[in-house]
Formats: sequence, structure tokens, C-alpha cells
Amino acid sequence: MQVLGDFINRAHMQPRDIGRIQDRLINRLDKLEKRQSFQRSRLFQFKLDEIHNRLSQTLLMKKIIETENPSAVSADILTGLKKAVRSSEFDFKYFVSPIRNLVPRPDPISLYMTQYLLEIIVDNPDVIDVYGTDEDIYREINKVISQVKEEFERTEKEVMVDLARNKRLIPGSREYEIVLHQQLVKKVGEPQKI
Repeated sequence: MQVLGDFINRAHMQPRDIGRIQDRLINRLDKLEKRQSFQRSRLFQFKLDEIHNRLSQTLLMKKIIETENPSAVSADILTGLKKAVRSSEFDFKYFVSPIRNLVPRPDPISLYMTQYLLEIIVDNPDVIDVYGTDEDIYREINKVISQVKEEFERTEKEVMVDLARNKRLIPGSREYEIVLHQQLVKKVGEPQKI
């Protein structure tokens, strides 16, 4: 009789345990998404101009975009980058949904900018034509964004290693974030408002 009672108790606890496990997974995914969004935001605060310049040059020099007015296309690219950073999660996912399966594990910003080029920039009256497959365009955009991101992350890690030597600073604390920001400003330059 005791065995049956234990079995019934375990059977009743199982759905509750599953719900708790699901809640933990959802919380972890939410935290991961928030951290990635914060990192993306910090990247764009410090590197928006560099990403914009490199991306504009690449798309024009590799003749992905043909235009007689490069400055107008460059302005459109800057607008797209700012929209990518400012978009709500829903708007972002809705915008990239037509090409979300373009490549396995795509970089979100690269995917957004690919869709922006295919949907918005292509309709710019200054654009003569856009060349290349969707995948080719994504790869070129992703190459630029990945390079800038890697350089920035390398610099950020160097700063964090320096900060780790200071035993008074606790990672994640407000004071730590302030000092991290100040050190990034020294190494990278002043951030921009997006």
C-alpha cells in the first residue's frame, strides 16, 4: 500500500516538476536573449559608424548594389542599421520572417540587413539593381558585421581581463559596469546615441 501511495505522489508531482523545468528554461532563454540584445546594443553604440562604412563600401565595391548615388544608398544602409537596433523583438522577427531559414543559425543583424536590402533598399530610386542570391548577399553582410563584432569583443575581453585584476570590482555590479564603460571609451572612443 505504501508503494502505491509513493507512486501516486510521484505521478502528481511530475507535471509540477515539468512546469518548473519549463519555467527555468524559459527564464534562461529570456536572460540569454536580453544579454545578447544588450551586447548588440553596446556593439552598435561604439561601432555603428564603422559597421556602416564597411558595409556600404563592401556592398558597393563588390557590386552587389549598383547605383549612381552612393551617398543615398549609404544613408539607407545607416537607416537600416538603426532600425535593426531599435526594433522591438516582435517587429524584428516579423521583418526577417521571409528569410529566417536562409542559413542555419544566422546572425540576427546580418539577417535583418539582408532583408532590409532585399525589401527596402532595392526600391530606392537611386538603386539601379541588386545582384547576387539572397545567400550571397547575406554572406557579404555577415562577413562585415562578424569582423567588426569580433574586433569589438576582443577589445571588450581585454578590458574585462584588466578589470578582473581589480578585486574591489564585482562583475555585474553597477560600479563594474561604469568602469567597464569608461575603459571601453578609452580604447574604442565615445559611444553614439542610436
